Order: sequence, then structure tokens, then C-alpha cells
Amino acid sequence: FHRKARDPMVALAAGQFGLSVMQTLFMFYYVKVYLNVFKISETYFAIAQALFLVWNAINDPLFGYLQDSSTSWLSNRRAVMRRFAPAMAISFVMMWQWMPYEQGIHLSISLFFYDAFFSAIGVAWSAMFAEVDGGVVGRASAMKHSQLAILLSVNVIPIAEKISGSLDNLWSFQLMTIVVAVLGVGCMFHCSDPYFSKTDSLPTTASKRNDEHSLLSSEDKLEMKDNSELNMTSVKQLLVRRDFLSILFVNFIHNARSVMHLNFASITTELLIPSTILPKGSLALAIFYAACTLAPQIIAILSEGVVVRMGAHSIAQMSFLATVVASALLYLVGTSPYMVMVYMFIDSVAVHSTAPLFNILISEFIEDDHRRHERSKPLSSLVFGVNALFVKPAQSIAPLAVVHYLNSYGYEGYKSSHFATGDLQEASRFMLFIPPLVLAAAQWIAFRSYSLAERNRRATTHTI
Repeated sequence: FHRKARDPMVALAAGQFGLSVMQTLFMFYYVKVYLNVFKISETYFAIAQALFLVWNAINDPLFGYLQDSSTSWLSNRRAVMRRFAPAMAISFVMMWQWMPYEQGIHLSISLFFYDAFFSAIGVAWSAMFAEVDGGVVGRASAMKHSQLAILLSVNVIPIAEKISGSLDNLWSFQLMTIVVAVLGVGCMFHCSDPYFSKTDSLPTTASKRNDEHSLLSSEDKLEMKDNSELNMTSVKQLLVRRDFLSILFVNFIHNARSVMHLNFASITTELLIPSTILPKGSLALAIFYAACTLAPQIIAILSEGVVVRMGAHSIAQMSFLATVVASALLYLVGTSPYMVMVYMFIDSVAVHSTAPLFNILISEFIEDDHRRHERSKPLSSLVFGVNALFVKPAQSIAPLAVVHYLNSYGYEGYKSSHFATGDLQEASRFMLFIPPLVLAAAQWIAFRSYSLAERNRRATTHTI
């Protein structure tokens, strides 16, 4: 067991679990908690989301630039994770408003601090993923381990549903967030152990620990001096690459689809599936949510060999086509709640099993950029940061758009009356089926121009 715990892939998975267990709970519940439990006004919610949109977009490239160019501990991925993990946990726990005061201000401040620490750690973890040894095979193995971590972490949703009674017992939910935060910090501490650094050796004496308190070795410090190439020219070189622009556009849409699914799955369930089928707080509802969250991760874990043979790009394209076909067919079938459940499951699988492929696609681009421009080291943190600059706004735009759309059909009144009108149900059904259809079609069209796919397929075939 000790040897397995020292496996770098296991450490990478531990870091992913620590991030994912908090982020999954956050993404699934924060909209519903603030809208339905705290009953924040649409105006305050919109203001908080607008501020979050700006901050969410700029903090990733900021941290990416600092981690690739800094000569301090910020350039050490594991030091970033170890130092920021406790702060992220505290900001996560404080998100769920333990005392009554202005919800709009609380939401804005909470989103600011939580996303800052999540972004700093997320960029560091993504860079560690991109720099995994072994090419396509190594990245596929890293994806399998990280998805196994996510598979474990998404169990937090059915557990939270059962413990809190679908948020009827807010106090139980708040206590659970403390347990989740402590667990997440422990996992990130394991991932950030200096043992796993390629340049750090294990400290053997107390004096050596003091000498290396910054988690940086002398080799790290020498390497950090060579950052002259990291300037605006590097950013321009990234942004003129057609392949990178394709990844940014498709990933932006995919994030919007993912956020829509996570934020509004419980709301859609309430509006379109009668309580006689899935009673609120029931075991049946918890099992349904578990199926929607666990199945994508299981598929991603089992697809390691398929990813190596076919390539991440080909699998993503097939997923987009499957979404288009399923959305069109099931929308035309009718309004049966069972068809709604089937589609929610299919959409969850299509969205969340494809999402980890973007880590591989971006890593492939980083490797190609490293060779093309003969850089002294890959710009892993910067590339993931620039990706987040363009992609993360989807996390704010999607909730704003859907809340505004549903409120125009009476969702604001539904929160107090708990009576769904026919217009509101039809609007929710339209929102469930049509946006994924249109967005997946746009993804498929945009990704047809991706030119690295064939090159990577040839390289993989040669390796095998």
C-alpha cells in the first residue's frame, strides 16, 4: 500500500479528488441554494454572476503567468497546491452562509475567494497533468487515474441529497461541507508532497527541511531563471494557432453544457419529473443522480485503450454527434417523464465523459507548441490559464441565461408557490433538449478543422 501511495499517478489522482469533491458539490448546489433556500433576488444574483464572470476569466491566466514566470515558490506546482489548499477549503465552507445577512454581498465575496484559490490550484494541477511522461499513453493513464478520482468524488451528490433531504435540512448540508473540505485538503496535501517532484529529493534531516521550506531545490531555482521567452510574444504565438482556437471554442461550449447540466439538473427534475416517480429526498432520487454522475466517470476510466487507439479528438466528435441525434429524437418523442430521465442520463454521459478529453487535447497542443517553437520548457500553466480565460466565462453566462429564461416563464413565482405552470414546464423541457442539440452541432462543426488529430494518431500508431 505504501508503494502504491508513492505512485505519481496515485498522487495526481489524489489532487484531482481533492479539487473535484469540493467543486462538484459547489457546482451542483450553489445556484439552487442561493435561489431556492436563501431566496436571493434575481438582480443580486445577476450582479454576483457578472462580477464572477470577470474575475473567473482573468484569474486563471494571471495564475498561469505567475506560475510559469515567477522566481518564487509560485513556480513550483506542488508548493502552490500545498499553500493554497487550506485557504480554498475555508472559502468553500464559508460559501454556504452560516449567519443571516445580505445574500448578494455574501455570494459575490464567496465566489471571489473560492474561485481564486480553486483557479490557482487547478492551473498547477493541470500543468502537472500536461507534463506527465509517456506521451499519449502516459496522458491516457493520467486521465484514467484522474477520472477514477472524479468517479469517487461525484458520490458526494447522492450522499448530500440523502443527508440534507434535498436541502430541506440545511444544517446537515452545511456540516457535510466541513467534512468535504477537510477530506479535500488531505488529498491535496498528499499530491503536493515534495516526494513526487522530479527535482526535489526526499528530505532526510530537519535541517534539510528548513533549507527547503519553500519546496524548491537548487535545480528548480536555476530553471526558473530561464523565463525570458515568457512574454506577450508567447501569448500571440498561442492565439494565432488555429488548433488552439478550435480547442478554446469547443471547450467554451462544453463548459456551458456542463454547467447547465450540473446547475439545473435538480431544478429540471423538480419541474419535469413527478414526485410520484422520484420523491424529494428519496433513495430513488439519490440513485438517479448517482447514475447520472457515476456512469460518465466509469466510461472515461474504461476508455483508456480506446483513447490511445482512436485519439481524443475522434471520440469527442462522436460524442457531439450522439448528442445531436439523441436530443432531436427524444424531444420529438413526447413529454413522458421517463423519456426525460433517459435523456438526462444520456446528456450527462455525453457531456461529462467527454470533458476529461480536453486535458489530453490541450496537453497535445502544449507538446506540439514546445517542439514547434523550440522552447526551453513547455508553457503548461500559461496555456491552461489562457484556455481558462476564454472558457471559464461559460460558468457565469450559462446560469444567467437559464435563470433569465426560466424567470420569464414564471420560475420566480414557482419558488414560493411550488406550483409549476404548463408554460414553465414546457420552457424547462425546451431548455433541456434544444441548447444541447444546437451547441453539440456547433462543437462538431468547429472541431472538424482540428489538424493535430491525424498527426497524433500517426505518432500513437508508431508508438504502439
